[in-house]
Amino acid sequence: MRLYEERLVADKHREKVGDVIVGKHAETETARVTVPIEKERVAVERVDSMDAGTPVTPRETAFDEGQVAKVEVYEETPDIRKEAFVAEEVTVKKIVDRETVDVEEQIRREELDVDTSGRPVIDR
Repeated sequence: MRLYEERLVADKHREKVGDVIVGKHAETETARVTVPIEKERVAVERVDSMDAGTPVTPRETAFDEGQVAKVEVYEETPDIRKEAFVAEEVTVKKIVDRETVDVEEQIRREELDVDTSGRPVIDR
């Protein structure tokens, strides 16, 4: 006759519990920059001459209809360009945490039952 007992045998198995997907996307936002600029303008003023009312000689009289004064006018305009810069770096890695798990389970063991009647002698 054999007597049997159960014992806990600890083993482990590895199973997939999920995925982590790390990606990136671009977001668009409106950025503002303030640029001081200069604009030139021409002011034409008419003033009374200090010689107003003084007669001139015929040779000083210059009714030259082709005479012009040319003034160049400049203005600044903003020159905006975009540049890409590295903002940060991302590292993706797996970390293995180790821990001990206590597990309880019911186990069985066979015991010998000896029934006697009367007075038999039994060596154990």
